[in-house]
Amino acid sequence: MGKDLLAYVTVLKEQETDGIDLVNPGKQGKAEYQKQIQEILSVENAPLGKWPSRFMPAFMQQTAINLAIGKGSSELYAENGNIFSVNGPPGTGKTTLLKEIVVSNIIERAILLSEYKKPEDAFEEHDFLHGEEPGNAYSKYTRHWYSLKNDEINRYSMLVTSCNNAAVENISKELPKKMTGDLSPLDGDPEELRGALAEVGRLFEPEESDVTESTGQSGKGSEKIQYRDIYFTKYAQELLDDTEVWGLVAAPLGRRSNLNQFYQKVLYPLGWDFYGKKETAQNRLPSYQKARKQFLRQLEIVREMQSALGKAGALSKKKAEAEALAARIEMESGRAIFEAGQNIKKGRAVFSELEKAKEQICANMLACKKAAEQAEAARQSKEEALSGVRGKRKEALEKEFEKRNSVSGLQKLFQKSKYEAAMKLAEEYGREAGELEDVISELESELELLNQNVEEARTLNRRAEREYQSHRSETGRYAQWISSEEEKAADHRKKISQARKEAEAARKEYESEISQYTGAGRMDERVAIDESFVEKLLSKDVRTSTDAQVANPWFTQRYNREREKLFGYAMRMNKEFVISSNHCRDNFTTLSHYWGLRMGDENERILFHQEDKEIMVPALFQTLFLLVPVLSSTFASVGRLLKDITQPGVIGTLVVDEAGQAQPQMALGALYRSRRAVIVGDPKQVEPVVTDDLILLRKAYQDQALKPYKKKTLSVQAFADGLNRFGTYLDNGTDYPEWVGCPLLVHRRCISPMYDISNEISYNGIMKQQTRPPKAEKAARFIFEKSQWINVKGEEKGNKNHFVEAQARKVCELLEIAFSKNPEPGIYIISPFTTVVAGIRKYIDQYCRENAGQTRINSRYILDYDQKKIGTVHTFQGKEADEVIFLLGCDTGEGAKGAVRWVNRNIVNVAATRAKFRLYVIGDEEAWKESACISTAKNIIDTFAIKEIKSILEQDLPEEERREALLKASAGLPSVTAFSTAEAEYEEDAVDYSIDTSGLLQGLNDEFLTTELTASQLGKFGFDSGKALDQLSGRVRDNLLLGMKLYFLLEPVYRVNPGFDASCCAILFCKAIELRMKDCFLKSLQELFPEFKIRGMGKGRGTVALKDAKYEELTLGAFGVILKNHRAELGRRMQAAGNPRYDENWWRAFEARLQDCTNRRNQCCHSGLFSWMDHLHLLADLFRADKTKGRDPKIGGIMFESAVGMVLSGSEQV
Repeated sequence: MGKDLLAYVTVLKEQETDGIDLVNPGKQGKAEYQKQIQEILSVENAPLGKWPSRFMPAFMQQTAINLAIGKGSSELYAENGNIFSVNGPPGTGKTTLLKEIVVSNIIERAILLSEYKKPEDAFEEHDFLHGEEPGNAYSKYTRHWYSLKNDEINRYSMLVTSCNNAAVENISKELPKKMTGDLSPLDGDPEELRGALAEVGRLFEPEESDVTESTGQSGKGSEKIQYRDIYFTKYAQELLDDTEVWGLVAAPLGRRSNLNQFYQKVLYPLGWDFYGKKETAQNRLPSYQKARKQFLRQLEIVREMQSALGKAGALSKKKAEAEALAARIEMESGRAIFEAGQNIKKGRAVFSELEKAKEQICANMLACKKAAEQAEAARQSKEEALSGVRGKRKEALEKEFEKRNSVSGLQKLFQKSKYEAAMKLAEEYGREAGELEDVISELESELELLNQNVEEARTLNRRAEREYQSHRSETGRYAQWISSEEEKAADHRKKISQARKEAEAARKEYESEISQYTGAGRMDERVAIDESFVEKLLSKDVRTSTDAQVANPWFTQRYNREREKLFGYAMRMNKEFVISSNHCRDNFTTLSHYWGLRMGDENERILFHQEDKEIMVPALFQTLFLLVPVLSSTFASVGRLLKDITQPGVIGTLVVDEAGQAQPQMALGALYRSRRAVIVGDPKQVEPVVTDDLILLRKAYQDQALKPYKKKTLSVQAFADGLNRFGTYLDNGTDYPEWVGCPLLVHRRCISPMYDISNEISYNGIMKQQTRPPKAEKAARFIFEKSQWINVKGEEKGNKNHFVEAQARKVCELLEIAFSKNPEPGIYIISPFTTVVAGIRKYIDQYCRENAGQTRINSRYILDYDQKKIGTVHTFQGKEADEVIFLLGCDTGEGAKGAVRWVNRNIVNVAATRAKFRLYVIGDEEAWKESACISTAKNIIDTFAIKEIKSILEQDLPEEERREALLKASAGLPSVTAFSTAEAEYEEDAVDYSIDTSGLLQGLNDEFLTTELTASQLGKFGFDSGKALDQLSGRVRDNLLLGMKLYFLLEPVYRVNPGFDASCCAILFCKAIELRMKDCFLKSLQELFPEFKIRGMGKGRGTVALKDAKYEELTLGAFGVILKNHRAELGRRMQAAGNPRYDENWWRAFEARLQDCTNRRNQCCHSGLFSWMDHLHLLADLFRADKTKGRDPKIGGIMFESAVGMVLSGSEQV
């Protein structure tokens, strides 16, 4: 844990790394996500045992369980260290998760214990070092202390800690609680499943146990009381002061009072009942061996079933991997085939061009060769001619020489004619030689030219030959390349074909295996992790994704029952191991001495030497964990409890519950002493309480590296989340979403709208609702039929006291109803502020005193401090009630604004999710508009039923199912009391109302934004087109549009529930006519009758001149008074302006119609039912011609006739 502890402390300075998103796996992709969850949820990686329950953990619960126990050995499991975090939004089953981890640890430890045929063989004996008794012992009865030989056994001890006392108590009480309800079969469960559940139940139901124990088994003469036992059941009942428990699976320690209780109720009687004599433990050995044999036999059954179930998982994984590989090969090889095809196409195009050029290149080569040969022949011919001429010249020269030398000197003198003839002949030969020289010269020139021709012809020939060879080589190369690419494509096609075959074979093998379970009975049906499941899991459809999230892949009811039996047999063997071992007895005795709760041999307090404490205390606690698998303590006490454990890793698993409330440093000591930690909490609920000294210390941080540690909201949960590689991102109102570790998603506590409030303001909508509605008889005892915002204005006390007495009166009204229906209602009164809590407690007490004998409120019950029913939000985390009154306090004054802004989404989330079935928010809407989270909560409360009705109508439901759904949903429609209403007296004893519809518009506009009204629907309200509606001012149009859309939505509801409250629709039309009258008449009447007096609103504004009237003071009633007093003059003005229709009688009829409308509006805006028929009458006043008998002239609907006011001001023509 040392490395993990360092990582924990420095987590804020480490750079962020991408985690594995288990909710929105966009980055890793579906295929990788499927592979990841298949690995995480492999049956082999889950606990061998299961906490007894008809129900299985949900998908994300099982994911968290498997990752937390860390049985997996793959690289994926190696992603995390030894600190694992789980984020548990309200009602998502954190305790269920912890139960499964407890079972896993108990069974893994039992497997190690079962290796010993005799429990004593599991221990190693040690001497004390500093005692005063012989052998350095501290007591002659316990001369040694003992440690477990196999330290691996200690890996499975569990310590639960929290800074929240209630959380620690909850775990300590929840684990030992009887499981009767959890093992109850559902309607429709087959007999085989019912029988299996009953069989498991007998292992955990004390009344049905086949094991009988008795008190004082070793005492002489003591009265023995026999009882049926599961796992030290009687001690657990005594310790927890509760008969509805099954065994001593958990115990609260820490505080001195808890240690004392544990000693008195457990360790002391344990010594008398099971260890009274030395041979008593030995006498239990046959029972241990029998229990061991039974456990090992069941372990074999479970492992065989695990292997069989694991086969389908392994085949599913193999199938997914084969399909993924096939897809990858198909993609890669497909790309390669495409590239090869492109290359082949390109190669063939070039080859074709080469083939076309081949003939020309060959012809050119042959022509060049021929030309070279011809040039050579011509050259040779010329050489021969030249040689011939040269020969002749030579011959001529030789003859010339011969002739010149043929006559001797004497002959020259004496044979002159012969000489002259010889000379003449020589000259002829010389002349012939000269002529031949010219021929030679000419022939040489010609030969030189022919030699050049030959060289050129040879060069061209060589070039043509090279071109031919190059072309031939290029053609061959392309032919080879095409062949190579064809072979490559063929190889890749083979690869694809082979991968497809292997994927198909894997699919068939998987389907063959899974088909065994298709159509199987309830005991053997199961959900597989495959592509279909992943698609459902990630579906945008809420119902589809919820169904997937509720599932627990691979597990069957049959397998779960066997796992539960294994847990039962493990507990039985564990018990027999402990009481068959005198070494356990001696360690328990020494532990009692160490705690100072058992006196020494001379009835003295034994004081152990520090060295002895440091070496023996770890072993004493490890033995104690054998007796009680789960110990718990608050952080405030755990330091004292474990003060003498100085070694790291003494405790196996540390569980920090409600870790979002704990400051990071609180867990350091416990983490150091543990081998593994599971941090469970929710950063979206109550934040840590930071003390003043810590605030000052953090302010002193100047180092840049320490700045992240200044945040007040830092918690154990936040630090652990930073280490967790498995989780998701949640919006936190900044540009940087918050990473949370392994979130649980299936919510089973609250119905709507509490669930919707929590899911929207805190969890980005990732939760999935699976809460069962209350049964009819239970719901009948609730204060109201629906959750609601109750708008109550008033003044707070001031000076930072936010208590509002008017709101307290409303609380008492609600409590009167609650106690009239139920003498002990399951209700909390929660407020964000201590001043409001103090104020409401005092007010209820005073109210009950003043109304003694009349009130039904049981003040002792509701004000009981021990069974806290009233308190701040921070004191209720981890608790729940059927109904919650969320009392906001505060008014619209400046002094309350800071308090309003202080209330954050965490507070609202906790408050809303304390209520399982009903939430009543009492506050002043006007004051709380400044709070975004409260406004969001109000919008959800006001609109959830309307949205549900819309959803029902959009589904294709059977008629009867649709009718029932509409009946149920319509009961949740908001009443007028949910909206801020201003009251004004416009005449003596005549009150007018003005209602604020902005919240409704804001809450529903997105839902109805895309819904267009048809021409027929517009016509029903007198509008011939949408353009006619667009001519109205924006606010009038917005209210009318939403009102009309709601009208058509709720019309089918009237047919199944004629008595539903239609005020949520009607107030939109009321607001529209109020705004319309102001648009049409305000300016003209102020100009015509500026000094006319009307009633004002607020301090010092009894009556005011019309010219000085504020916008809000011109109510429908005020307009009625003005028109009533001036109808004659208005008639004269209109006639003078050429509008004879609008005479005094018309204005009288208009004023009467306006009064009808005002009366209906006031009826609507006053608390009480405003039926659909009342709504229709209001709409008739607004949009239909007047049909009232005796009223003439007959005028149209007020919404249209009011346009005459603009004629008065001259801005429009009639």
